[in-house]
Amino acid sequence: MIIDDSLHIEFGDCRILLKNIMTSSITTIITSPPYNIGKKYGKYRDNIDLDDWIKLIEDVAEEAFRVLKPNGSFFLNLSPIPYGKYKEILPLPYLGYDILHKKGFKIRNIITWTFNNMQNCVNRLSGRYENIIWAVKNLEDYIFNLDAVRIPYITQNDKRLEGGKGRNPTDVWYFNRVNNMTKMSLGLKHPTIYPIEMIERIIKMSSNNNDVILDPFLGSGTTAVAALKLGRKAIGFELDSSYETEIKKRLLNEGYQKQQF
Repeated sequence: MIIDDSLHIEFGDCRILLKNIMTSSITTIITSPPYNIGKKYGKYRDNIDLDDWIKLIEDVAEEAFRVLKPNGSFFLNLSPIPYGKYKEILPLPYLGYDILHKKGFKIRNIITWTFNNMQNCVNRLSGRYENIIWAVKNLEDYIFNLDAVRIPYITQNDKRLEGGKGRNPTDVWYFNRVNNMTKMSLGLKHPTIYPIEMIERIIKMSSNNNDVILDPFLGSGTTAVAALKLGRKAIGFELDSSYETEIKKRLLNEGYQKQQF
């Protein structure tokens, strides 16, 4: 599904498709791979051996490092998960940090994404966060547009405030997850959908107009939708072609104007 020079979506294994991307051509990569917790993604089996999951992330991270521009950023969303017979918590973000570091990335922030709408646990504290690892190739030269993502001050009319620009959003973000009621109202079936406002914040702060944004695990298309809305170009890879209709619907309904499907 290649639309035009601003949108390129392909269906297949991202480890193969990434090899077709030119070296140092992508400004920002944003993605959330399967967490290996048995989600029903369709074609993908979300309960592979942990070593196989690690190898998947390693392969993607290696190609991500190659295709990113020297001043580019990689945002990898991972979550602690219950694992094994007794559901011990496995901190996938720690594994992600280790993988990215081994592949040459430098870690700029580990963002904590907090939310409310999620199942409640009875034998442990209920989880209410995931992590987004912000990795860069060069700590001395990377895009960070702070003014584009400033948020309102809590205290108003304070003379010490920086010219009214707003404050740094910090590394703790609150964006509610897209719940099942919202999915049903939009006619969406993908089990895990990003809040688009969160992806827009990432794109604004890490890229500029006409830059190329990549999501190797595109899912329902949120990253592509957000990129196009903000005047960027989008590349997305998705293993399961059954999500093609859903991606098209979102692009047409949420800001993509050319409608050349």
